[in-house]
Amino acid sequence: MTDADLLELIARYEKAALGSPLAAGATVGDVTTGAHGAVTTLQIDRFNALNTYFGRPLGNEIADSSKVVLPEMRDTIEWIKPQLMRIFAAAKTPCVFDPEGQDDLKQAQLETEAVNHVFMVQNGGFWIIYDFITDAMMLRNAYTKVWWDSSERKVTETYTGLTHDEVAQLLGEDADENIEILAHREYPVQMPPGALPPAFEDGAPQGVQPGPVQQVVQQQPLAPAPQGPSPLTVFDLKIRRVTEKGRVRVECLSPEEVLPANGPSVSLDQIPFVEHGPTTKTRSELIAEGYDPKVVARLVPGEPNWMNLDGLARDQVTDEYNTEQPESDADKAMQKIEIRDVTIRVDWDGDGIAELRQVLIAGEEILSNEEIEDVPIASGVSKRMPHRHVGISMYDELADIQAIKSQLAREALNSLRLANNPRVAADYKRVNLADLMTTRAGGVVRVNGPVADSLQPFQMPANLVDQIGPMMQVVDKWREYRTGVGESTMMPDADSLQNVTAAGQLAGMAAAGLKIELIARCLAEGLKDTFVKIRNLLVRHQDQPMQFRLRGKFVQVDPTTWRSSRSGVSPNVGLGSGNRPEARQNLLFLGNAMKEMGSFGLVGPKQAYAWFQRVAMTLGEEQPEQFAMDPESPEYQQWVAAHPPQPNPAAIQAQSRVQAAQITAQSKVQTAQLTEQGAAARAQAEIGHAAIQNHEDRMVDMANIDSVVAQSLLKILSGIVAKQYQGDPNANAGQVLRQDLASLEGRA
Repeated sequence: MTDADLLELIARYEKAALGSPLAAGATVGDVTTGAHGAVTTLQIDRFNALNTYFGRPLGNEIADSSKVVLPEMRDTIEWIKPQLMRIFAAAKTPCVFDPEGQDDLKQAQLETEAVNHVFMVQNGGFWIIYDFITDAMMLRNAYTKVWWDSSERKVTETYTGLTHDEVAQLLGEDADENIEILAHREYPVQMPPGALPPAFEDGAPQGVQPGPVQQVVQQQPLAPAPQGPSPLTVFDLKIRRVTEKGRVRVECLSPEEVLPANGPSVSLDQIPFVEHGPTTKTRSELIAEGYDPKVVARLVPGEPNWMNLDGLARDQVTDEYNTEQPESDADKAMQKIEIRDVTIRVDWDGDGIAELRQVLIAGEEILSNEEIEDVPIASGVSKRMPHRHVGISMYDELADIQAIKSQLAREALNSLRLANNPRVAADYKRVNLADLMTTRAGGVVRVNGPVADSLQPFQMPANLVDQIGPMMQVVDKWREYRTGVGESTMMPDADSLQNVTAAGQLAGMAAAGLKIELIARCLAEGLKDTFVKIRNLLVRHQDQPMQFRLRGKFVQVDPTTWRSSRSGVSPNVGLGSGNRPEARQNLLFLGNAMKEMGSFGLVGPKQAYAWFQRVAMTLGEEQPEQFAMDPESPEYQQWVAAHPPQPNPAAIQAQSRVQAAQITAQSKVQTAQLTEQGAAARAQAEIGHAAIQNHEDRMVDMANIDSVVAQSLLKILSGIVAKQYQGDPNANAGQVLRQDLASLEGRA
C-alpha cells in the first residue's frame, strides 16, 4: 500500500466517522432544535448540548417578552459533579491492579501505586478526571489520550557568582541531561567600588568546552581555586539543559477532536478507525519531537477552522472568537501546522492480516507510519447505550425539561409585568401618548378633558404565578425521576421531614444516590482503560527505575521487571458500601465483630492493621503509617524486639479464673475419693480389730499350749497381718494391728 492509497482510505473513514462535519447522516431542522425534536449529526447534537448547558436562547423568543432560560442541565451536572469527584478523589487510586497469585501481592500493589503516581502527580490527574466527568455527562462521550513523550526539552538558565567547585557541581547534577555552556564571564570577587563585571563571552571558560556534562567535568575539569589572600575568581554562566528522558503523558481530549468509526462498543480497542484531530502544532514542537527539520520546513500552515461548531459553542467571550494569526513568515518556528493523529487497522504490508498502525499526518503529508500495540485513546460514558459507541448524556434527559421550565418562567414573568403595567385603551386625540407609554413611578399622563372619557384600562387576567408554581414543582419531579437530583435529595426542608420518618427520607435519598453511583461506575470503566494503557507504556518504554514518595516514604519501582501483561484490573471508586457516614458506621460494626473474634484468637496484628487502614482511608487520611505501625514493616519488627510482649492483665485474670475453676473441680473429685477411701479403711480396720479380739480370746484359751507352738502361731499371724496391710495408705489401721500383735506376743 502506498502513502496515497493510505491517505485515500483515511479520507473515507473521516467522512463516515462519528462527529465528522462531513458525516453522511441526515440533518433535519436547524442547529437550535431540541434533543428530541429532530435527527441530527453528532456534531450538531454536541453544539446544542453546549448551548443548553450555558443557558443560551432557545430560538423561540418573542420580542418585548421575557427571554429568560433556566439552566436546568447545568444545575444538574454541577450538583452531581462534586459527588463524583469525591467518589474518585476519596479512592485516591481510581483503579487497582489485582494480584494473580499469592506471590504477586506486593508486585500488584507497587504497580498500582506507580501507575497512580504517573496519572495523579506527573499528569495532574485531578483535572483529567474533572474534564472527563464533565464531557461524559454533557457531550455523551469522554476521551483520554495516553502516549509516550520522548521529545527533547531545552531550558536555558543563567547563574552568577559561582566558584570553581559550584561550577563543577552544577555541571554534574543530573546524568540524564546534556548541559551546553552558551556563554560565560569570570572576574575577581574583590572588585573596585562601582566596577561592573565584564561582558559575557560566547562559549565556555578557558579549559572548558561546551558539550555533554561528561566532557565538561571529566575530560576538561576546571582549574583549582586559587590559594592564599589573592582575590577569588568567580564565574557567571549561561547554560542550556537538554533533557531526553521520556515519560508517559495523559490528556483529556475534547470530544469534537476525536473522530471514531461507528461501532458496538464504548471501548475503542475493537474499532477499526479513530482519529485525534485536526489539531495544531508549531514547527518548533514537531522538530522537538524528533521529526526531520527539512520535512517540517516544507509543511504548509493550517487555515482557521470556521466550521468547528463545538469549538464555537465552547467560547463564552468575544476574545475567544479572535481568528488573528500572530505568527508570520518572519517567525516560521511558531507557525501552526494542522496535525491528524490516526489509529487505523489496515493491511499495510500486504500479508492479508490487518495490523494496528498509528499514522501522523501533517497537512497532506505523512510524517510517520508505524505499527503499535494498543489504541492510545480511551473512551468512557456516564450512561451507556447498549450496542453503540455513543452514550447517553444529560442533554438527552434534560433538554425538554429545561425548555418547559424556561417557558413557564417566562409566562410567570410576563404575567407579573402585565400586572404592574396593564394595557390601557386611550383616545389618542385627547391623551399625550408619550406620557402614557413612559412607565415611571409617580409619572403624569396629560389628558384633554375628563380622564374617564380619555382612558379605559383593559380587564387583565388573574396573576398566573400562583398557577405556574405547582406546575414547576411537577416538572422538578420529572427531573428527579430521571436524574436523581431534586429538592428532596439535595436538601430536605423541615416541613417535609415532619410528614415522613427519618428512615423513609434516608431510603429515598439512598435510592436517588444509586443513580449517581451508577454514573460513577460507568465512568470508572473508561478510567480503567486509561490506567491499563499507562501501565503498558511503562513496561515497554520505562528503561530505568522510578522513585517516588509513597505514604511518607520514598520507594523505588522498576517497570522493566513487571509482567508483560496483567489480566486483573478493577475499578476502585468506593462503591458498594453507601455514602461516607454509612461507610463509617459499617466500619464500626466490623471493628466490634473483629473484637469478638479476637477473643478466640482469630484476629491478629495483620488483620487489625488492615481494618485500621480502611478506617484511615475512609476518614481521608492518606498515610495510616503516621498513626500506627505496619506489622510487616521493619519498624514494627524492631519495636517488638525492643519490647517483648507483656502479659495481658485481662487475659491473666481470665486464665486465673479458668485455673481456679479447674483446681476447685479437681479438689472436689479428690475429696470425694478420699472420703470413699477413708470409709473403706475404717470398715477394714473394724474387721481387723474384731479378728484380733477373736485371736486374743483364742490365745487366752491357748495359754496352756506349749509356748513353742504359741510363738510359731504368732509369727504366722504377724506375717499375715503385715502382708495384708502392706502399702495401705491408711497407716493408722496397720499400726493399731501391729501394736495388738506386739501385746499378744508379750503376753505369750
